[in-house]
Amino acid sequence: MSTDLLKLQLIERLLRTTDEGLLKKVADLFRAENAEDEDGLTDEHYNIVKERDAAYKRGEGKSYTWEEVREMARKAKKE
Repeated sequence: MSTDLLKLQLIERLLRTTDEGLLKKVADLFRAENAEDEDGLTDEHYNIVKERDAAYKRGEGKSYTWEEVREMARKAKKE
């Protein structure tokens, strides 16, 4: 079966179906295919992480221990 014939058959099937579950599964497949990796992160997400990592390595960022983060969260919750 040629690729073009397969596409046409799939298009016809999608047009005829009323099964919302099937349509959602197909949409999920297309979304997964468009994702950068299996984690589903986009290029934009990776760029944000890279920028923040570079800032941290230049000494412009700050990291916190788990205990510091927990204490900051507790203080913020009280406010």
